[in-house]
Amino acid sequence: MTRLLDKLNLRPQERRLVIFVAVVVFVALNWFFVKPYFGELGRTEQRIRDSEISIKKFNDEIQRQPIYQKQKDQLSQQGGQVPSADQATSLIREINNHAGSAGMNVQSLTLSPPPRDGRTNSFFEEQAASLSFGNTGEPELINFLFSLASQNSLIRVKSMVLRPDAGRMKLAGTLTLVESFQKKPSSKVPAPAAPKAASAPIKTASPPKATNTPAKLDSQKTPKPK
Repeated sequence: MTRLLDKLNLRPQERRLVIFVAVVVFVALNWFFVKPYFGELGRTEQRIRDSEISIKKFNDEIQRQPIYQKQKDQLSQQGGQVPSADQATSLIREINNHAGSAGMNVQSLTLSPPPRDGRTNSFFEEQAASLSFGNTGEPELINFLFSLASQNSLIRVKSMVLRPDAGRMKLAGTLTLVESFQKKPSSKVPAPAAPKAASAPIKTASPPKATNTPAKLDSQKTPKPK
């Protein structure tokens, strides 16, 4: 560095100024280009550790696959079968049984029309029922909801409106209960085939008519007597 400054023939004050500017430029270059990479090694090592932890978790889950398959088989055997559409009328009877067991005071129970919003899929359809009750305590309502969830019932509560009754000691309200039913397979009756057009009769050649006139014979010449 001193040799370079000697070649420039700079005075001592000019030399100090040049060295100061060089140091400032060196620090600025390190600040903008080197400092952002100071923690890159630590971040890379942390990403490696996180990847190793994730790989270990994935391997552990793969090892548990037989356990999950066994649990899946057990749950599939315990689950209730979806009733067919022929059993849709049993929805009212089932709700009445649950409400009677819970001690609810049912005022009305009517079937609602099926939804027409197109949200049901091609395999299941919903049947809703509106349950109005009154003069019912909290334990009766909780027991009713608990009985729906504890058994293999496919009935679920879609909406609930509660209000106190006139005496403000009991509850009244309306429940909208929904159950999913399996759709019947559509049996398409094949359309009757169009009758085939009658084929035209085949014309046969008529045999030649027989004539009653005898055939003309050539007259034979008889020899004259000598």
